[in-house]
Amino acid sequence: MKKVDKSAGKVTLAHGPLANLGMPAMTMVFRVKDAAWLDQMQAGDRIRFIAEQVGGALTVVHFELVQ
Repeated sequence: MKKVDKSAGKVTLAHGPLANLGMPAMTMVFRVKDAAWLDQMQAGDRIRFIAEQVGGALTVVHFELVQ
């Protein structure tokens, strides 16, 4: 995780390919489904996540911290 922007409800993630969205590996900004999740995230954390198109925006709909 590169950045957590609580005021905007977004995170910047460096990710591998996202097959369900047809995206190659890159770094990009995602919205999060639940703004409360941002309190559990910090820049530098490693997460596994699922992103989907929600209302036209790429949104993290599930995540878990990786140890």
